[in-house]
Amino acid sequence: MNLAQNLTQHIADPENIIIVDGALPDKKWINTHTPFMASNVLPNPKIPTYYVIDLSLISKQFAVLMEWLTANNSLISFQDSFWFITLGHELKNSIYETQIEDAIKAGLYYAIQGEDLADLVKNFDTKNYPFYYQIQINNSGIPDGIKVVDQYNAEITIFSVALIKSIFALWDINPSQRENINFVFTKVTNDRDESTVAFKVYIENKVSYYDYSTGPTYNILNASKSKAACIK
Repeated sequence: MNLAQNLTQHIADPENIIIVDGALPDKKWINTHTPFMASNVLPNPKIPTYYVIDLSLISKQFAVLMEWLTANNSLISFQDSFWFITLGHELKNSIYETQIEDAIKAGLYYAIQGEDLADLVKNFDTKNYPFYYQIQINNSGIPDGIKVVDQYNAEITIFSVALIKSIFALWDINPSQRENINFVFTKVTNDRDESTVAFKVYIENKVSYYDYSTGPTYNILNASKSKAACIK
């Protein structure tokens, strides 16, 4: 049950949603956050009661959004938020998909198995925000490494730990199966000759593509995507 339905009629765009466990916030938090709530209803929630938060109503600034996610990390129902998190990063554009595949054929990529990606984060299964994977690139903009950072920085190419966990969850990848899922990071360039990093995920015959958690120039790959969607 969405407890915000009696507080607002606002409907949030799915990619901007974060779900908060309705049993956790106090009255002060509820009063403060009512302006940011939405009345969307989850079809199969993992928890009995919840609040739908529309991150796009909180702020247009990356730093403020990141502060909110970090401060409210313990209130978030990640199992219910995972689908919304991936929506903010799905890359469904054949031009960029082709670029990624061409880069892979040319050997211009950085690849890592899901198990190794998870192992980069100490206590991976209990960490979410503000932990991010920073993609390291060479002088040609080609990914050549990855490390974990615990401070958000909009000027580097990063992907949230919560996004990677969302992919594992939605693909039904348990810890023993993480070695079978592969992440391949490549350079992608838009029609304005601006470049960033995107990645391909695959296991057996299943494939998806995702973009970055913001970057040096906002909206490089998707002009319609909001800041709230990208930051998760």
